[in-house]
Amino acid sequence: MTDEPVFRDDEEAPEAAEPDWEHAVYEVFNPEHTVGVACDRDGEVVGMHLADDAGENGEPWLAAEILRVARLAHEKSRVGLRAEMEYKGTRPYTVDSFDLPTEESYRALEAAEFGRARS
Repeated sequence: MTDEPVFRDDEEAPEAAEPDWEHAVYEVFNPEHTVGVACDRDGEVVGMHLADDAGENGEPWLAAEILRVARLAHEKSRVGLRAEMEYKGTRPYTVDSFDLPTEESYRALEAAEFGRARS
């Protein structure tokens, strides 16, 4: 048995909902999940997560980690802007003129920042 609904020929499948770009939030957590930052579609920080043990490495480390994760969250929001522009049919040369990162380049940046590939 599948989880997907089955439609007969005389029934119409529901339309896929259009992404809610206006309320999109892009989150990034460090590998230890002690620091997390969320940005909106404009790249502005809209949330932060600090685990109870986040400060165990000292305030200088915590400050640097917050900035590192916030920078990645901002870049992730820029990937979302690229996806939004492409979804809405913006011409590729226009998208490229904004110098927005691709999903692949973002993953490479995150892997370089955290020192390993993430899933």
